[in-house]
Amino acid sequence: MKRPRRKAASLRPAAPAGPGPREGGFTILEMVIVLAIMSILVTLSFTHWRNYTAQQRLRYGAIQMASNLREAEERAKAERSQYTVTLTGASSSYVIARSGGGFLENATLPTGVTPQTADTVTFSAFGVPDAAHTITLQSTAGTRTASVNASGAIAYQGP
Repeated sequence: MKRPRRKAASLRPAAPAGPGPREGGFTILEMVIVLAIMSILVTLSFTHWRNYTAQQRLRYGAIQMASNLREAEERAKAERSQYTVTLTGASSSYVIARSGGGFLENATLPTGVTPQTADTVTFSAFGVPDAAHTITLQSTAGTRTASVNASGAIAYQGP
């Protein structure tokens, strides 16, 4: 009796019995989910960044106004001449000028920052203001003030 011959073992690996591992890449669904999450994060970041920059511009505007009031006061004392700081309501531009002429500075507040009302602050030749003034600056971030009291002390509203 002859024995049946055995077949030689196949050199190919056996195919997996179910869905096998992917060959790489992402599915469309995964990409859509990631893009949706990223767009939400970018939108939130942009909104916060815009608010932050508006707050910083307003803060800087108050510091700038107080600094320019101080400049007019010091120039008035040093030159023994009357100086005025003239603000126009709803305009970011204002003027620092010597009453007798010879000095004129056109200054501009940061973008989006304007005074609430028009005002003129006049410093005498001794650096004394004509009256106490509070200049309220406004923007989309709120309001801040720069003020000069009747004796000439200048301050601005901090954070």
